[in-house]
Amino acid sequence: MPYSLLRLARRFPPIHALALYLATQLVELPVILSRIVITLAVAALVLLVKGDSVSGAEGIAELALIPTGWAILALITPFGGGLWWRTNMGGRPPSERERAAFEDAMEQLLEASDARLRLPTRWFVIDVAEPDASVCGHTLALSRGLFESEYLPAVVAHELGHLNSSDGMLTAALNRLVIHPPPRMSEKERERRAVQIHADDRVMLGITAMGALIWLMRRTIAFAKGGFALGLLAPFWGSYWREREYVADRFAARLGEADALADFLEVHALAYDHPVPFLWLTEHTHPPAELRIERLRRAAIAGGSLAEGPEPVKAAPAGPPAADPDGPTLTEPGPSAREALRSAGRALPTNKEAKP
Repeated sequence: MPYSLLRLARRFPPIHALALYLATQLVELPVILSRIVITLAVAALVLLVKGDSVSGAEGIAELALIPTGWAILALITPFGGGLWWRTNMGGRPPSERERAAFEDAMEQLLEASDARLRLPTRWFVIDVAEPDASVCGHTLALSRGLFESEYLPAVVAHELGHLNSSDGMLTAALNRLVIHPPPRMSEKERERRAVQIHADDRVMLGITAMGALIWLMRRTIAFAKGGFALGLLAPFWGSYWREREYVADRFAARLGEADALADFLEVHALAYDHPVPFLWLTEHTHPPAELRIERLRRAAIAGGSLAEGPEPVKAAPAGPPAADPDGPTLTEPGPSAREALRSAGRALPTNKEAKP
């Protein structure tokens, strides 16, 4: 197969991932219907206030399909998603020092590659002390702490494994299933108000029908934000992303970063691993760090090609259930920068944002 066709084929998810994404969209139908109902209700209310006929609201209801179309479009092109992701995560442009370090790392990886690499179309920095990284669409997010460590080339090599496959685009397509409104107040203020509102709702529910209506409206709006299908199919997506982490590790190994990436995992990931009961029933998107380290060490000995090890854990059910990352989450990512990076890799988008 010509290289150009092979490269084009790698841009699209494999058949089983596309089937799972289609199942996710089908399970998300109740969310889409709730968006249509809300759009119709708002449009009808506006028309009534203006004194017009409510029959015109039907054409406006199609606006409720925009988020779904926006999500599907990410499988073809993530155009426009990188800027929103950076804004929603609180990212910033890199400093000159950070830019120079990134360019040095990229030059090192390009020299080690025997094939053309797809590079991020844009990248930004998150002011988080922990060394971390994440991919969404064709955009790369790097934490400030990563530039203060010696593992920048190794982690970037792993993220290039996601960028040079369909992982980044699939991550964007999953993240867009959830509507993340811009934050309007601090986290503490939101929690304080949430407690007050919930308490008020319970009192009103016990006294008036108006309280029940307000409660129903709030729950409907929360449901319409999306994520219902991601919750239900989280075990299947978790299994898929665990396998993709091994693939990204193999990519980093081919760039000569097997030992360095294993060192990074030993220092920054191994200590945080914990038992995950019934792993195949969870949304956990990363394999145990020890197993990844073992494969990477074998790859370093073998010269960059990962030996075949035990197959990644797969979800037990043969297919998606008939009908509930954290994010990615998979999750676009939440407003907290650190949580956003975490949700991309360990809880569903939002997402998996694909990450080390």
